[in-house]
Amino acid sequence: FIRYFGPGWLVCIAYVDPGNYQADIQSGAQSGYSQNWVILWTQLLSWYVQYMCVKLQHYTNSNLAEAMALQYPRYIRWMFWAIAEISIILTDLPEVIGFAIAINLFNSSVPLYAGVLLSFLTTMLFLATLHKGSYFIELTACALVVIMSIVLFIEWDLSPTDSRQFLAGAFVPAVKMDPSAIQSIIQIIGAVVMPHNLYLHSGALESRRTPPVDSYKRQAVRLGLWDPFIPILSTTVVNWAIATLAAIYVWAPAQATGAAIPDSLGIASFPDYLNVKGGKIMWGIALIAAAQSSCITTTYSGQFVMDGFLKINLPRWARAIVTRCIAVVPCVAVAAAFDAKAMETMIDIVNSSLAFLLPFALIPLVRLTTSAQYMGKPYQAGKIETSVIWMATFLCFGINFYTLVAPGGDYFGQYTSQMTVVGVQMNIIQDIVAVFYTGCCIYMCLAPVKGSPLPIKQDGKGFEESDPEGGVLGSIASAAAEAGDKAKALAQDAVELTTTTTAA
Repeated sequence: FIRYFGPGWLVCIAYVDPGNYQADIQSGAQSGYSQNWVILWTQLLSWYVQYMCVKLQHYTNSNLAEAMALQYPRYIRWMFWAIAEISIILTDLPEVIGFAIAINLFNSSVPLYAGVLLSFLTTMLFLATLHKGSYFIELTACALVVIMSIVLFIEWDLSPTDSRQFLAGAFVPAVKMDPSAIQSIIQIIGAVVMPHNLYLHSGALESRRTPPVDSYKRQAVRLGLWDPFIPILSTTVVNWAIATLAAIYVWAPAQATGAAIPDSLGIASFPDYLNVKGGKIMWGIALIAAAQSSCITTTYSGQFVMDGFLKINLPRWARAIVTRCIAVVPCVAVAAAFDAKAMETMIDIVNSSLAFLLPFALIPLVRLTTSAQYMGKPYQAGKIETSVIWMATFLCFGINFYTLVAPGGDYFGQYTSQMTVVGVQMNIIQDIVAVFYTGCCIYMCLAPVKGSPLPIKQDGKGFEESDPEGGVLGSIASAAAEAGDKAKALAQDAVELTTTTTAA
């Protein structure tokens, strides 16, 4: 198991980045404990999605970007590459913002734009460790999760939690489904099940490839299933802790006094509500630990995406600097021109956008792992498994589509009801985006699957029956067997010839 330990921690740090912090704060502040079930079930969905990434890599020896590049024509492949790159850059924005806000918490004299620029230091520190290999990076990810977990657990322990309401909200989906609640759920989904994570996990497992033998492959998939379990369990509790702190210090007092709940509460303004000794310092430590994750995940996932879709393999140091530069520019502009509230608004936009872009990675992953043609009959998802994951995928699409077109939705809903020129223009843009979004999702669902299964040798039975000839490996094995038979026959002829000569 130790050999397969690591990718789960590398992936799970995306579940506790500053974007997650803000989604949890808003969930707890607006609805108390009633949306904690969303955190739990979203984490369970992410666990299964990561399991599909494990199956894709081990049973096909390809990551998601490589598999998608095989499926689609060149121009569509470029479009999907661009969408994947946008999701990676969007992921980096909350990390830069979170780092700047954390520095400002420690020293309020440091302006936010200076904190954004200081985020380059984390990039340089990360680049200095690249030569140590993937195992060191995975241990670093584990350490970051442990640090933030300890700090937040201390804050949670020092706070008065209503255990009954917490347990009820953690497991029972009882919340009024109005547009604001659905938008909050979307932000949690976008902050947890990030598109870039699917490329990251399926690519990170390349260092754990096994020989093409059925028993080895199944063991690798089984261990790969349980590798993310403890990390996801840890990050679930971390997210619960943040949402519960917001419920304790923002929602509960508002319920008791009838005071209004702030509409735009986020990672910068929330520490003012923490009535815990050393609360701001501990929050800053947790925020810095969370902000360090992006440079790791975006660099690795960006490399897999670019190499898989375009066959361009940039050095990791170049990839890290380019991604961070693109993220820093808008953050510096907003930080210099506005305040922390504007930066919190940027995080809200990012979380919603990541949820919106999720189907562009999730649908191809589901389509491939449920396909016998690509995975092979013994390794494709079963009927019940296929039904459940497709329903979850359609639900994700449905929530996004509803929020896109619903009056009051956070995408265009606040403008489309206006009887003005802006309202008409927004309606037109909304219709175009809705048609494009729906068309792309339908195309990804119905596009024929290309490729053939990886030839995997059954224990003592040759290669799997879905490829009777065994593909390239089968041809090599057959040729080797024939050569061995011929050599044996020649040896016997030589022995007989020698015996005849000696007798003569």
